[in-house]
This record gives sequence, C-alpha cells and structure tokens, in this order.
Amino acid sequence: MDLPHDRYEGMIYFSDRDVVRKLAACGFLPLLPELLGVAAPELEMRYLVSLKGCLTRESQRLKKAKSQRDLIDFCASHTVIGVAASVEREQELLDGGMHPGEALLFAEAEHTGGIVVTGDKGALADYARITTQTQRARIKIICWEMLLLRVHELKGFGILKTGCCEGIKADTMLSLAFSTGLATGEEHALECIRSYLQGVKAHSPDIVFDFG
Repeated sequence: MDLPHDRYEGMIYFSDRDVVRKLAACGFLPLLPELLGVAAPELEMRYLVSLKGCLTRESQRLKKAKSQRDLIDFCASHTVIGVAASVEREQELLDGGMHPGEALLFAEAEHTGGIVVTGDKGALADYARITTQTQRARIKIICWEMLLLRVHELKGFGILKTGCCEGIKADTMLSLAFSTGLATGEEHALECIRSYLQGVKAHSPDIVFDFG
C-alpha cells in the first residue's frame, strides 16, 4: 500500500528572496509548477516585496540574462504579500524572535493553511521553538534543498548538476555539494544536499511537506 502524502491545497508563500533568487540562478525557476506538483493555472503564490530588490538594485541582479528574465517574469506573474490578516499573530512571532519578513509569511500561512517555501534554517528553528502543535498543524514547509531533490527526481542528475553549477555562487551549500563542478559525483552531491535537511527534520518533522 502506498503511504499517504501531502496534497497542495492552499497558498504558497516564498520566504524573502533567497529561494526564488537561487532557483533563478540555477535555471530552475520556470520548473516551479512541476517541482511543486501543481498545474500552473492552479498555482497561487505570494512573495515579500523585498524580492523586487533583485529587479531594481544592480548589486542584486543576476548576471545571466535568462535567469534575470525568469525572476522578472516570476514577480510579474505573482503577487506581493502585504499586511498580515492577523497582526496579533504576526506580532507574537516577532516577539518570539523571528525576522519581520518571516513573521509575516508564517502568520499568513497559518491563517490560510498555506505552505512556506524557505531556505532560512534559523527561521524554521525559531518557529519550532515558539509555536504550539495546534499552530503548526495549520502549515507546511518546503525547504530549498527539497526543491533540488525534486529536480533530481523529475529531471535527473545531469540537469540538477548543470543548473547547480551555473548557480553555484548563489548558495554556500551548492559550493559544497558540487565542490568539483561538473565532475562532481551523484552520490556526493545528493548526500550533501540531504545532510542540510537533517536539522530541519529533527525539529520540524511534523510540518515538512511530503511530496510522496
């Protein structure tokens, strides 16, 4: 019998600009609907306004023209998250030590039963520390590394390796996982990517999204 897995049912919120920018740098951003397992017309996503800094600030622009266009298209196709529906809940998360952007995203995700996509392990540790089981039951999380493993699952190691090597300067973990560039072996790369998930699974196994 197949084990049950999570189903996408609500809004998807992107943490700050880290994951979106990294996906774009690797050339994976157009793959998002497929990686998330949702048909593009049904995919509802929100992002923090800080992401738009990658469009306007020269220091944050991606060097590869195609990657920058993908980033522009993402921002144009989806909506900025504004004021939290529950300002009180947002303040509780802020008082617990969460970054303002993360507090807004997690408060909104709880309110709508949504999914937070993030690469910020510190924010996830904070959330685990300051939330109750009832609050946590309202959301799911998808980490940056989980999306990379989805690329591997759906597109194969060749596509994963090529993209990660193109975007290697965007993320410290990529520089470790693909330390020998295109000569990097599959086992080494996957082991490194998975190792970065272990800490999250240790404190937040109940909210990690299960792709099945």
